[in-house]
Amino acid sequence: MAFFKGSAYEFTPLFDRTETGAEIFRGLRARRIRHPDPVLEHTVALKERLDGVAHEYYSESRDWRWLVEANPDILFPEDLLWDTRPPDYDEDGDMTDPGTLDENGRERVGQVIIVPRRGEAN
Repeated sequence: MAFFKGSAYEFTPLFDRTETGAEIFRGLRARRIRHPDPVLEHTVALKERLDGVAHEYYSESRDWRWLVEANPDILFPEDLLWDTRPPDYDEDGDMTDPGTLDENGRERVGQVIIVPRRGEAN
């Protein structure tokens, strides 16, 4: 398995073979997550994208992962900019809050995300 130089997965180790030499899983171990130092707060604006925010702060759109890793409360990168809540129901099964399913996601305009100091990869 090969990755491009500079990829976030470039130095990610493969699964080790067992003592008998058998391959237990053909793939990569989880990559190491950086813990960047938070420096700024960014307020999400209408029609923003992660690569655009990364370009604004780092002059490199591929550094959007720094933004994701500095905001560990989100599970998926797009959740930094989009609210994808499921609907809420009361005890009778009636919808109390439609969430964002009808709108196919809603931009998190006005929400604040952390912008870390950009460090070196690895």
